[in-house]
Amino acid sequence: MSNKKKIIIDCDPGHDDAIALLLASRADNLKILGVTTVAGNSEIEHTVRNARRVLDYAEVFDVPVYKGCNHPMMHNLYRLTGAIIHGEDGLGGPDIPPPVTPIEKEHAVDFIIKTLRESDEKITLIPTGPLTNIAMALIKAPDIKDNIEKIVIMGGAVYTPGNITSAAEFNIYVDPEAAKIVFSSGCNIYLNTLDVSMKAVFYNEDIENLRAQGDKVSVIVAELLDFFASTHLDHFGIKSCPVHDALCVGVLIDDSLIQYERTYLDVSVNDPLTRGETVADLWGITGKETNCFISVKVDRDKFVNMIFDHMKKPYKR
Repeated sequence: MSNKKKIIIDCDPGHDDAIALLLASRADNLKILGVTTVAGNSEIEHTVRNARRVLDYAEVFDVPVYKGCNHPMMHNLYRLTGAIIHGEDGLGGPDIPPPVTPIEKEHAVDFIIKTLRESDEKITLIPTGPLTNIAMALIKAPDIKDNIEKIVIMGGAVYTPGNITSAAEFNIYVDPEAAKIVFSSGCNIYLNTLDVSMKAVFYNEDIENLRAQGDKVSVIVAELLDFFASTHLDHFGIKSCPVHDALCVGVLIDDSLIQYERTYLDVSVNDPLTRGETVADLWGITGKETNCFISVKVDRDKFVNMIFDHMKKPYKR
């Protein structure tokens, strides 16, 4: 049995998704079985292309990439993408060459199901975008949850406001019905919310120190952060750059990175004012059994140093 944790990354690259992919590819204790893509930060044609661009650039040619759901479960994507933050193609900023690796023919949902059913070890799922693919897999094949070690999700906001509405974080807001299915699935769920990810920030000095490392991956990550920081300044008025999605990988590299508390959590789907809100029963007033670990504290310095250390590592197949 391998001493590496087997993972599937389900993403919608996206700058922070791209950094999550790069971090996972350099982690000594993780084995990426595949990357599945979903519509979210951009349309599916862009997100599946961006995942391949990033992996190819980092010389990760042996990790298959799968195209997943092109819209949320119950409605169209409309123009509800992250273009204002991530650019029109989802990965604005640096000039990353077109991908050379092909898209796998199998649908992402079918790949997730097949891989979980056939694995002799439990697998961790890392969804860093809307939860459409994960929910569809659980609906289509509910037996797969027996082989899921945990689901480490980037999404939601409990103690802080959302970033798409005052109530809701983007990933959950895009497909709240999918999120509701995942949280009620009985899987072992760890949720990294805006409460910690907005504290896992890179300052200008951090970006420059990363660029100064000089290797091609460190430099491209610095350039991704340049663009990401500029749109955060323009849109949110903050002079720092949160790297939300990479936290989901980071905590699997070092579980002391984030502190969690266990609670019951549900997702609002019917009220237009609160649609996509992650509602946590922090005081236990519902009497419902806990179903989720929610993040409450992050070690920013440890996270930043982790990015520094891993970006300069070569990829080991």
